Amino acid sequence: MRKLAVIAAAVMVLVSCATVVPIGYMQPSAIDMGGYRNLAVASAVPYGGPVPGYRFVGYADVHAAGLRIYSGYVSSTARRIADYATSELYSTLSASGFYNLLPPDMTDAVLAAGSYGTDISEEFSRMGYDAVLIPRISSMSLDESIYSIPRSKWWTDDDGIRHRCVVYDYGYVQTASIVYTLTVIDTSTGRIAAVRTFSDSMTRRDQLDPFWHRLDDPAYLFRRMISSFNGGILRLFVPLYREYEAALMANKPENAASEAAYEAVRDGNMDTALSIFLSQWEESGHVPSGYNAAVLTAAEGRFDDAIDLLSSVMEADESGEARELYRAMMAVRASDEQAEMQISGESSAAADAAPDGNAVYDIVMRR
Repeated sequence: MRKLAVIAAAVMVLVSCATVVPIGYMQPSAIDMGGYRNLAVASAVPYGGPVPGYRFVGYADVHAAGLRIYSGYVSSTARRIADYATSELYSTLSASGFYNLLPPDMTDAVLAAGSYGTDISEEFSRMGYDAVLIPRISSMSLDESIYSIPRSKWWTDDDGIRHRCVVYDYGYVQTASIVYTLTVIDTSTGRIAAVRTFSDSMTRRDQLDPFWHRLDDPAYLFRRMISSFNGGILRLFVPLYREYEAALMANKPENAASEAAYEAVRDGNMDTALSIFLSQWEESGHVPSGYNAAVLTAAEGRFDDAIDLLSSVMEADESGEARELYRAMMAVRASDEQAEMQISGESSAAADAAPDGNAVYDIVMRR
C-alpha cells in the first residue's frame, strides 16, 4: 500500500504544449479503518421482504392484456443476490491488500455460535480480529410491465387487392432498485463503529417472446448495481493512490541554462532536470526554474521540501501560480499523511471499552 518515495521515471504528458508531471500521493479512506485492519467479513444478509414472484406481470396497454406472463423474480433471487454481494465485497477488499481478512464462512460460524451462548465480540477478539463487517441487502424492489408494439402487415387477396392490418409484437420493462448497507462493529466494544448505505436503480427494456411465459431473470440488474458499488466501497474503507497533475511553468522570462532541464524532463531524466532547475533558481532567482524544481521534488514524494521551496518561490512570483501550487501541495501532504497514519495503524479508530454483548449483532442481522 505504500507508494515508492522516489519516482525513478515519471510519465510525462504533453497537453496544449505544457509538460504535465504526475505527483503521486495517498488519499485516506472516508472511514478511518486504521484500527480495524484485522477484519472479519460476514456473508451478506439477504433481503427478507416479500417476493413478487409467482404472479402475473401487469400490462401497460389493452393489447397486452391477454398475455399471462410471470415475473422474472423467483424465490431464490434474494439469496443469489446476497451471495453475489458477499463474493464482490470480499474480493474487492482482498484485492486492495489493506486488510487481513477472515473469510465469510469462518466469520459466519462465529456469528452463528452467538445463538448458543458464545460472546461474539470476545471470540473475534481472541482470534485477533478488530472488527466485523456485516453487509446487508436492506431492500430490493422490482417493477415490471409488458406492453404491445404495433406494426403494419400487408397482405394480398385473391383479387390482387392489397390490404393492411395491424399486428402486435410485445416488449417488457423491468426497473430494479436496491439498498445495500455495510455495518462495521468494533469487537473491543461490541458497538457499531460505522454504517454506510448504497442505493441504485436500473431499468431494462427488451422484446418479449410470449412462448416462454416468464420475463428474463432480473438478477442481472441487481448484480450490475452491486458491482457498481465497488468503487465507493474502496473509497470508504481503503486508502487509495492518487495523482495530482502539475504542469511545468514555461521558460518565461527565458533562461537559456534552464532549457537543458526541460529537455531532460522530456527524456525522463528527472534527477538531472531537478538539479538544473534548482541550481538556476538558487543562482539567478529564475521563478520558472524554482517552480519546476518544486514540482519535481513533490513528484519524488518529498512534500515538505517542495512546500519549503514554494514558500520562497511564491514571494518572487507575480503570476500567483506558485501560491496556487503551494496550496495544492499543502492539501496533498495533509492527505498523504492522514492516509499513511491509517496504513500504519497510528490513526486507530478502535475504542477502549468493555464489550457490550451480542445485542448489536442481533440487531444488525435481525435474527
